[in-house]
Amino acid sequence: MQLHKTVLKHALSGLGYRLKRTPNSYGIDPFEDMRRFVTSSNPVLFDVGANLGQTIKSLRQHFKNSIIHSFEPSPSTFETLRRQTVGIADLHLTNAGLGANPEFKTFVENEKQDMSSFLEPGRDCWGSVKQRPLLQLDTIDEYCAREGVERIDVLKSDTQGFELEVLRGAGGMFERKRIHLVYLEIIFSAMYQGLPGTDEIFKFLFDRGFRVVSFYEMHYQNGLLGWTDVLFVDPAYSAE
Repeated sequence: MQLHKTVLKHALSGLGYRLKRTPNSYGIDPFEDMRRFVTSSNPVLFDVGANLGQTIKSLRQHFKNSIIHSFEPSPSTFETLRRQTVGIADLHLTNAGLGANPEFKTFVENEKQDMSSFLEPGRDCWGSVKQRPLLQLDTIDEYCAREGVERIDVLKSDTQGFELEVLRGAGGMFERKRIHLVYLEIIFSAMYQGLPGTDEIFKFLFDRGFRVVSFYEMHYQNGLLGWTDVLFVDPAYSAE
């Protein structure tokens, strides 16, 4: 990624242009970009695919008075997550996966915790499968109705290829314009079997009024783009 930026910078320089960062630049820090859009003094943040709590720390650092709902399906990973987040205020931890429908589904637990998924590994995946427990899936819509969550200022999902299913389970919240920002990992490589097409994910969000804010941290496999993170915003979001 840095090489590509250097080449672009030299190319523009040869044409008489200068490429430089400004304090208002987008696409550098996704959490800073989120802050530009979130106006609530107590934003509601969803962390789907919490793993060991890496995103929780970043969200709390950038949104001091936020209410965070965090979801991790793996029982063993969840236990570590629970221990590492003791004492964090306004944090609601749930040991469950989220999908399109409430159902039981096989979870493919990898020795590399951040590679575990509800999808089977593909040729570009790494790590070894430890076990395949049958776990309960919830949906964002049902969770929000049950817990009285009326809006989501930031919906982050890093679920190793299961992002589209997570979005589909929030159909009601999307329809009512109660989700403002969506931050997703988009996978291009054959990391998992049955991955949705990138066009499907973009169409789902574009059809609901979302637009792209920026892309972040391009990762490559075998000389090709493997995955990246994308931040989307709905300009018609209603916080009332």
